[in-house]
Formats: sequence, structure tokens, C-alpha cells
Amino acid sequence: MRSSVFISCLISLAALIASPSHAAIRFAHVKAANNDILLIQGTFEPSDLPDKLEAEIKNSAPKFIAFISPGGDTDAAIGYGRTIRRMKLSTLQVSGSKCEAACLFAFAGGVRRFAEDGSMVVDRTLLSPGNSGPQTGTDRYKTYFADMGLDSTLFTFVTDLTDGDRRVLSLIDMAGFGLVTGQPTPYVAPTAEETAVSNEAPSTALNEAALQFFLETQRTWSTNEGMSFLANNYGDSVVYYGSRRSKADVLNEKQQFAERWPVRIYAVRSGTAYAACFEICTVFAVVDWYTYSPARKKSSSGAVNAAMTWDPATHKILAENGKIKIKDSSVAGPDRIIRRWLTDNAACSLSYAQDACNSQALLLTELTNSGWCRKPDATWGPCTPQ
Repeated sequence: MRSSVFISCLISLAALIASPSHAAIRFAHVKAANNDILLIQGTFEPSDLPDKLEAEIKNSAPKFIAFISPGGDTDAAIGYGRTIRRMKLSTLQVSGSKCEAACLFAFAGGVRRFAEDGSMVVDRTLLSPGNSGPQTGTDRYKTYFADMGLDSTLFTFVTDLTDGDRRVLSLIDMAGFGLVTGQPTPYVAPTAEETAVSNEAPSTALNEAALQFFLETQRTWSTNEGMSFLANNYGDSVVYYGSRRSKADVLNEKQQFAERWPVRIYAVRSGTAYAACFEICTVFAVVDWYTYSPARKKSSSGAVNAAMTWDPATHKILAENGKIKIKDSSVAGPDRIIRRWLTDNAACSLSYAQDACNSQALLLTELTNSGWCRKPDATWGPCTPQ
């Protein structure tokens, strides 16, 4: 079911008939089948007390909270966020509307948080001290981020922005900061039967299935099976790094990459992968990579924050994205992957951590297939022909 498309249309319509987003906070209710989305519009002001939101929620019992807001008073937004969390509601942000600056605090209150690329904007006003004073405000913001399960790097990221610098966050950015727990379905025109929002709880079984699919995607891309796996598992169109493209177009780009880098190791870093399923599944992970071209005598390695959206009903990849976290310089061999093997091998030996044990076994196979072997003296080097 492609719920976010319907939500996007309704939110856009509500925005057209409502007052401008820079006005004081107002509420609008968007109906989708038997579910209610509470749309919070306008600028947060000190007079926007959380009891106003609580009363609105009690009267309407929404399933989701969405926003169209340029920000405003941070203390008021935090009050809204804590109310949303206390009342155990989920937040939703789509690319057709923007949640900017202090609005992020309110969005972060969601027990589950769904967002699309480009739907959130941050600048230094996000951390403006308000009535609390600079030091008190800073401490409050850090505490709030921790309480909502956000990564502390978000605070550093915002404080490093210069005055006037506005950053539109990608889904990868949001995942890295812990802002999202999932992603709405990428845009596909809905049918008449697909105009409803599901209120089913995320499935643990689906989460595990999504994780296993993602791991298999990385494993096969490290082998000659990669292209056939993707050909069988991409949807007819894919939101590929932010742009909707045909399956054939994406496969052509993948084929060119595979020919340029015939030796590939893509390894999901132990303990970093997690899935969020709500009709569709999004998997986030840090992936370490090593590629090599024997013909060109060139190597490349690094780490990427990766995201994949997968439909468990069709078993098709709907979206793929990534943002390079680290790119190594002067790469002479798969040192990054070898260090990963050493780390996982130690964790497996000392604590019997299952994911580490599985990872070190897979890495050993992939390194060997790439022509690198562990020597009798426990060092690593090119495999010796038998």
C-alpha cells in the first residue's frame, strides 16, 4: 500500500486552504480512510503551550502528526515533542511540506518517525537559546536529543553551521542523526484501493526479513551474482539516490560500475544495521567497501551510510541511497576489510556475538575470493597459487 502518496496529496491540499506557515500554530485534520493525521502548521511561539496540543489529540485521536512549519520558539517545540512522545504518537514528514529549524524538536517526539528526502531543514536557529539562556538552553537541547533517541552528532552538526547556512537533510542524514525510524513509500501513483493509511504495528518478522535481504544484497554485489540478483529484485522503477529512474537505467549504471571495478567487497558493519517496517521496510547500515580493477591497477575503499527501501509483499527494491562517510587515501589493498575481519574475529572469539561470528566468516570468504589470504603467521597478503 502506497500510503505516503495519499498523505502527500492531502497535506498539499491542506496547505493550500490553510493560513500561511509563518502564522501562529494552527491545527488541521487530514482524513485518510478511518485514520486521522493531525497537521501542525505555522510558527512555534512561546504562547503555544503543550496542553493545547494535548487537548487537540484527545479530541481527535490522530494516528500521525505531520508538520508544515518554518520553526520558531524552541521551548514551545520541545513542549510539543514531549507531548507527542508521552501520548505515544508517530510523526510523519513528506517532501511536499517542510519542517524547519525548531520544528525538528517537535517532530523528534514521535515514537516512530517517518520522513522523506528533503522534508527537513536545519540552521543555527534550531539551537537559539530562547527564554532559557544560552548555557541552560544548550544543556536542555542535549538532554532532549538523548531522551528522544537522537544521536549527539546532530548537536555538533548544527553548531558547526555558519549564520545563514540552511541545510536540507537527506534521508541518509536523518538516519545518521537518528531522526527517522523509517521512510514512507516512494512516489508511485496510487490506485483507488490504495488511499488508506495502515495503523498496523511494525512487524519484528518483517524487520528481520528486511535485514536479511539487505545483507544478501551486499553479499551478492561482492560476487559475480550481483547483477543477476539486482535484475531480479529491483522494482520497475527505483528512487535511486534521490531521483526516480527506470530499472533498466539503474541496471545499466550498475553494470558500468561492475565492469570498472570487477573485484568488490561490500560488508555491512556489525551492529550498525537496523530495519523499520511499516507496510514497506527501510534498512539503514554502515557498509565498508573495497574495490579493485586488475586491468587499471586501481583500488578504492571506504565506508558509506547506506539506506534501502524494500517492499516485503513483492520482494522488490523501491529505493536506494547512500552517503560516503569515509574514503580512504593511498589504497594498496583491502586493509579496511582486513581490519573489519580482525575486529569481528576478536568479538566472535571473546563474546561469541552471533553477528560478529557470521560477519567474520563471510569476510574471510570474500577476502579469499578477492585474492587475499591469511598466512600461517597470522598476517594477510595476496593468496599464493596452489
